[in-house]
Amino acid sequence: MTKQNLPATDGLENVMTGMGTASSKNYHSHFKLDAFNDYMQLEAAYQSNWLARQIVDIPADDMVREWRAIKCQDAEKIRIEEDRHDLQQTVNEALSWGRLYGGAAILMLTNQDLEKPLNVNQVKKGDLERLIVFDRYELMPLSINNWNPLAKNYLMPEYYTVYQGNQRIHWTHFAKFMGAKLPRRQRQVTMGWGDSELRKCISDLKLAVASYEGISELMQEANLDVITREGLADDLTTDQESAITDRYTLYSMMKSLFKLSLLDGDEKLDRMTLNLSGVAPVMETQMSWMCGASRIPQTKLFGKSPSGLNSSGDGELKTYYDDVRSWQVSQLDPPVNVLDQVLVRSALGNMPTDYNWEWNRLYQPNRKEEADASKIEAETDIMLLDAGVIQKSQVQRRLQSAEAYQFNDGQIEELEGLEDANLFDRDEPEPTADE
Repeated sequence: MTKQNLPATDGLENVMTGMGTASSKNYHSHFKLDAFNDYMQLEAAYQSNWLARQIVDIPADDMVREWRAIKCQDAEKIRIEEDRHDLQQTVNEALSWGRLYGGAAILMLTNQDLEKPLNVNQVKKGDLERLIVFDRYELMPLSINNWNPLAKNYLMPEYYTVYQGNQRIHWTHFAKFMGAKLPRRQRQVTMGWGDSELRKCISDLKLAVASYEGISELMQEANLDVITREGLADDLTTDQESAITDRYTLYSMMKSLFKLSLLDGDEKLDRMTLNLSGVAPVMETQMSWMCGASRIPQTKLFGKSPSGLNSSGDGELKTYYDDVRSWQVSQLDPPVNVLDQVLVRSALGNMPTDYNWEWNRLYQPNRKEEADASKIEAETDIMLLDAGVIQKSQVQRRLQSAEAYQFNDGQIEELEGLEDANLFDRDEPEPTADE
């Protein structure tokens, strides 16, 4: 039976070398779907391996590290409500379990019936009693919504029950952290949840850990003593086997206790050293591979600056912080907005029309960078003042809001009145000679 080359459906093909045909070794390689629900392996890796814990916790910690700035008239009251429920730490925990398991949720306990949809318009001041974090495997889904594609919970459960509990909880009482995004067909398998960030790196993590442990084993055998003895093979065939074993057991003990080697005249000792010169580049490559798989720079993941002349890692940190900012928008904004619908009303009694917030800056500049930025801002203000685009009071307002300088509000308002009067006088046309 002759071997028949199957045509390639896409890519480059060369019948002489076998590239792109069935003769190629890579032709039959293909990806397989891993199991999504092996949470015990994820927990074991998170608990026993520091690198797995870093992959889960570092982005979660950075996403909430600087928290957010609330912008409204009653911002201080909302911050007090955040502190009362330890919101920053609660969101951090939910983020970590979402990254580990592929999903987590925060249950908002109010005085409303948990089996009925949550009505945020009925939330009054002080109604938010508690926030509880659950991972996706602690919530048992009930009644999957696969009939209404217009609903927000399409392909997700209508109700949940807590593991080993009987209380049905409507999905609107949860602020859900969905994990890494999945295609819709895979989301049906996960009951609407996402993918684990650790699961995506687990195969690479196993290889890295196995390589490190293998190198550690080699290090213990880096130096090997070889003793040459005339007639050893013949002696082992006689009844001297036990005597030979006792002889070299005593040799090993003396070497360990007294750092002394005693040999007979017909014995020769040679020490063989294992060559580990190529180990370091392999580990460096695997470290870079793990950084790419987890999207965490070496400075963060391993606490090691990248190699290279004058390389401090600041460039890759800034790129990483840009990634964190995008994760905040895609993964944090939706559940935090759900939480705010209840938390803000519980703090104020209503949802203010001027309520707004933004994530604080992640990258913390040094003193020189701050001074350079302040100089550029000052030069810009002077240029705009000279051009008549802005007024001095507007500069004072900006400096006051940035907490760079403290100005008296009354003095700023008085200056604004004088500037408005001067502007009116300039706009009024001068009288002609006939007038």
